Amino acid sequence: MKRNLLRIAAVPAMLTMGACATILNTTKQKVNLTSNPIGAEVYINGKSTNKTTPCAVWVKRKVKKGPANGRNQYIYEFRKDGFVPYTYTDNAEVSSKIWLNLFLNVAALPAFGVDFISGGAYYYNNDVLATLQKESAGYVVIRDTVVKQVYVTSPEAKGYMFEKLSDVDVDIPNNNLEYPLRFALIIGNEDYSSKQVDLNREVNVDFARNDASAFKEYAIKVLGIPESNIIFLLDATAGQMNQAIAKTNLIIKNAKGKAEVFVYYAGHGLPDEVTREPYLIPVDISGQNARDGIKLADLYAKLTEYPTKRVIVFLDACFSGGARNKELVAARGVKVRPTESVLQGNIASLSAVSGEQSALPFKDKHHGFFTYYLLKKLKETKGNITFKELSTYLDEIIPLQSVLLNSKEQTPVLRMGINPTEDLENWVLTK
Repeated sequence: MKRNLLRIAAVPAMLTMGACATILNTTKQKVNLTSNPIGAEVYINGKSTNKTTPCAVWVKRKVKKGPANGRNQYIYEFRKDGFVPYTYTDNAEVSSKIWLNLFLNVAALPAFGVDFISGGAYYYNNDVLATLQKESAGYVVIRDTVVKQVYVTSPEAKGYMFEKLSDVDVDIPNNNLEYPLRFALIIGNEDYSSKQVDLNREVNVDFARNDASAFKEYAIKVLGIPESNIIFLLDATAGQMNQAIAKTNLIIKNAKGKAEVFVYYAGHGLPDEVTREPYLIPVDISGQNARDGIKLADLYAKLTEYPTKRVIVFLDACFSGGARNKELVAARGVKVRPTESVLQGNIASLSAVSGEQSALPFKDKHHGFFTYYLLKKLKETKGNITFKELSTYLDEIIPLQSVLLNSKEQTPVLRMGINPTEDLENWVLTK
């Protein structure tokens, strides 16, 4: 009789063993926070802890789930005067203890859900380190996929306002999507004459700032790129462009093969006269010194140095060059046929022109010709279009419309990376 009573008493004990994670982990976890340099104020999920680094906090294991991935999530932000804020997102993992306990004790199944209800099943990083960078450069060294947005423009561009004078600038569809692992580098180089006193305004790239500003809005509303994940540059110098590309490279590295990266550039492009290698031209670089610009092959190398899910590059520029005595030409003129490097991996690019053609402005629409039709199709389809369909549309409409409106040929060029692991052509932009 006594033995039977012991057996009966053992049943609830066995059931409660299913909640061993709750017993062993408790419902809170201690997290150590520090920064380099120390003394940064710590915010958790947007609220100040009233603590500065180094410090320790106790966080509940069960917390409001992140909207993008549906996982319990803590967002730590470190703020210090004179430094760019650093943001780190810690998504909860499920403790291996509860899986082991369930495997060893099937009778614990009824109590299995207790661990998730209480939060005992979840765990976070025990230590979080923030590496802060001074504000002067405007960039942040990241450790996680959430990046604090910093706008960087030349002093001349600070007075610029995006007036939205085209049909593609207004009533942009909002898909209310947000992909935390999507990132964008967007550059609009328009004002070259202010940075180079020997140039006149004719060498400026009409509407490049409008192009970049509009593409940024489409990136957020249509493509679902979080605004905090966008690097946005207007009238960027060589230093700013190199820093932005280096930061994008770090983002790709730290996303560990999961990043989707969009790169958009509107501005001058020039070839090296000897090698015919194409270069993106920052606003402070003379057309006589194309090699001091951003070599297009080097940009592609940075974008593909580490694995990605996909990289998409849009270039509203040509690389044929122009008369060197004028250094840069407003029509992005025709002189040299640039060479084309081979793209490797999950990357594709859509360029405004082929060969020795010019990337022309669409003056009535206050945009580049290529950019206008790119945005027009994104607006019409709300991004529900494959990359191949988008490319086909641009290839069909731009050459004809360019001849009709500009009396000149302009043919977009699609280039696909070889040996991809993803089917980029059939990828729908909003998925």
